[in-house]
Amino acid sequence: MEEGYLIIETSLEHPGLVRLRKAEVPPGEPDPETQTDPQIRYVARFNDLSAAQMHIHTELRHGLVDAEAGLYRSDPVAAVAAAQSVELRHRQIYLDPRLAGNDSLETAIETRRWHHRLADRIWQAVGILAVAFLLIKVFFGF
Repeated sequence: MEEGYLIIETSLEHPGLVRLRKAEVPPGEPDPETQTDPQIRYVARFNDLSAAQMHIHTELRHGLVDAEAGLYRSDPVAAVAAAQSVELRHRQIYLDPRLAGNDSLETAIETRRWHHRLADRIWQAVGILAVAFLLIKVFFGF
């Protein structure tokens, strides 16, 4: 397990894209008014950074532009919602104030969490059905 910081940023060089990158030390808290390019939108500390990156990539995979550079075609709200909805231990360090005041961010986070819970329930049901099938097969010899 690799501890570290996940950073979501946008850049004027890549309009309509977000970049996910990791760091061992947190960047200093940016001032949204004087921040230069690229602009940091979100920073969080994860206990298992590789797993967090994998989960976030899964959420944003359809918008993947460049895997090496960590570029995804996504708006910052969707990228932050993907990071916040990851069910791994993490602590938010920084959230761009322009995103913090956005009502759609909380809605997007809750929607992603609801989808995660639904997928978990479906896979639990599949597992229960498989065990039930095996028990029926063992006891009744089908």
